[in-house]
Amino acid sequence: MLRDDQDAGHEIEFDLEQASRRGGPALYNYRPLTAKFIAERWPRLRHLPSCERAAIALGTGAAAYLRVNGLHGAEAEPALRAMLERLYEDATDLSFPEERFERVYRDVEGTLYERSQPATILAAVYGLELEADRVELGDGIALVRGGHTDGPEEALWGGPAVDAAQDERRRISNVMLTLTRDVGPGDVPPIEEARDRFRAVVSGLRLWKTGGVALAGVGWRRTGDGVWQPFELDPHGEARGVPWSLAEGEDADLREFLAAIVRSQPVGPIAWALSRFEMGCGRRRDAEALSDYLLALRALLERGSDTASALALRVAVLCAEEGERRLVRRRIELAQALERFLMGDAPSDDYVDAIGADSPRGLVEEVERHLRALLRDVLCGYLDPDLRAVSDGLLLEQPERIAPPEPAGEPIIAAAVVHADAESTQLEYDWDDPTEYSAPV
Repeated sequence: MLRDDQDAGHEIEFDLEQASRRGGPALYNYRPLTAKFIAERWPRLRHLPSCERAAIALGTGAAAYLRVNGLHGAEAEPALRAMLERLYEDATDLSFPEERFERVYRDVEGTLYERSQPATILAAVYGLELEADRVELGDGIALVRGGHTDGPEEALWGGPAVDAAQDERRRISNVMLTLTRDVGPGDVPPIEEARDRFRAVVSGLRLWKTGGVALAGVGWRRTGDGVWQPFELDPHGEARGVPWSLAEGEDADLREFLAAIVRSQPVGPIAWALSRFEMGCGRRRDAEALSDYLLALRALLERGSDTASALALRVAVLCAEEGERRLVRRRIELAQALERFLMGDAPSDDYVDAIGADSPRGLVEEVERHLRALLRDVLCGYLDPDLRAVSDGLLLEQPERIAPPEPAGEPIIAAAVVHADAESTQLEYDWDDPTEYSAPV
């Protein structure tokens, strides 16, 4: 690509450098600014298919290469750019330089294998099964089936056993979450980075699918072929619920999803709701998780003066297809009644009469599913973070389609009345693929 640009008439600029000589006239030297030429084209270079392949090939060696060359960071792209600048340093012809490439490559090998050694940090992930032996998540992070690592026995086979079926599954080694970095002599493994990265991955896995996923409370680290040493990880709760499987072929979508979650950097109500969602996912019992999920939905959808039914209305219009919205509204109202019952704030007979034979666990799972859908779509950019405004705009367009008829007798939760006395708002979003939405809206 660089050569094609040069052939098309794009010239390399030159800088005039002065070199003084003792007792003689000054000498001037024209130095080609190839680094500037490359920098101007880097946005195009980084989107070439070969750039991604080269970044994967370089892998965790990027950090070592940048450090040895006096640069900061651990990403593959800056390292590739530095290598490219080194390859064409002081060159005026941008044809591929075979001899210089061999010299630069030998320097890279020397950096990776002579001046540094790999540091590995790993921790078990409970409630997750892999069909593939290894799934690369990018920048040194990977999910690996325990039988394909040489981690310590305590990490490979430990873990909670909630029931007999899960105890039987414990005969299969855990899935390991690993971080690999190259460190220099005397450097310690990047434990703090591992804590942050592992936390982000577990959060993404919980948003990716329904199921019990949790990280072990103890991680393990070692440098080179040294001895594995344990260290504490931040608590991530229990692996409540059935494990879920990451099928072969899902890794590319999962990588893209995790990258979107990291880029989103949520703040305000979204960040608070996400933390509550995490708390709920880490509870041992469904009843303990219900309040976390409802609090998260309230942070996303309620205003201070709203009635209890406003939450159910907004969840219904955002998370259900048109024909299912009355049912979803009623289910959220029942979940709120279940919360009051668990708090001891409602007579048991009223609650039992209202819910009938429905399982309380089913209610909690539904609330979790709706919350997950909303958080996914906001964090991925499909939905505006102001979910109250989005839902109210939809309610103003179709209020009569959502409000259910008054039930016989005294309702557990008073019906809310939505006044369509304002102009309807047409909501438009530039979404890429509607099939990827988590919430029906």
